[in-house]
Amino acid sequence: MLKLIKLTCVFFCLFIFSISNSNAGDINVVTSAFAPFNYVEDGKNKGFCTEIIQAILEELEIQDQIQTYPWARTYQIALKQKNTLIYTIARTPQREKLFHWVGIIISGKSYLFSLRKRNLAITSLQQAGTYNIGAVRNGIRSKHLYSKGIINLDLVEDSQTNAVKLMNNRIDLWVEDELSANYTVRNLGYNPHKILRKAFELDLKLDGYMAFSLNTDEKIIELFKKTLKKLIDDGTYTKIKNKYI
Repeated sequence: MLKLIKLTCVFFCLFIFSISNSNAGDINVVTSAFAPFNYVEDGKNKGFCTEIIQAILEELEIQDQIQTYPWARTYQIALKQKNTLIYTIARTPQREKLFHWVGIIISGKSYLFSLRKRNLAITSLQQAGTYNIGAVRNGIRSKHLYSKGIINLDLVEDSQTNAVKLMNNRIDLWVEDELSANYTVRNLGYNPHKILRKAFELDLKLDGYMAFSLNTDEKIIELFKKTLKKLIDDGTYTKIKNKYI
């Protein structure tokens, strides 16, 4: 029995070694700027999702060669090129059969944020609709609110404008996910934990995935799945996420 266990361990190690070394040069990793999840700063790839990808690459001893392009180009590269990993990408019915889905790297709940000092008590979406809500024009969250009959929206082009308007009492609520809200407020020079309060959670969850192109070696896909699970199980994922909350 002991001999069998040893042989199994040896086989697994050889499997990882063969994937990490023989195929490492064939793996392309592409992304696009979408702060705070993935972005470039001072010529370096940064962001929560980028750090997760980098941790996986480090675990597998694969050189970090993440390339950042505009979204349209990133998407086309992932559709056409062999052994290509794309992140962060939403998993939609239209895309389901276009990629091999490795797993969720960010699960983004959506909230209506208020100023902490106002201490608004909101118990329903209908009640929230009586307030002036800041949202990004043509964004998924603003469309979601419209679909729920919430029309009292103050639409702007970006999250930073919403944050500034909230802090200046020009809007009552701001719809956003937690990581993006915190990132935006920090960039304005404030501590989000002293400024923001989650006034209401929406029934809208926007998960971000990592996925491989269809013509990718199945062994590579399975190895990335197992490594992502390992990072979650051993606490590495949470440790990275806590830096952005």
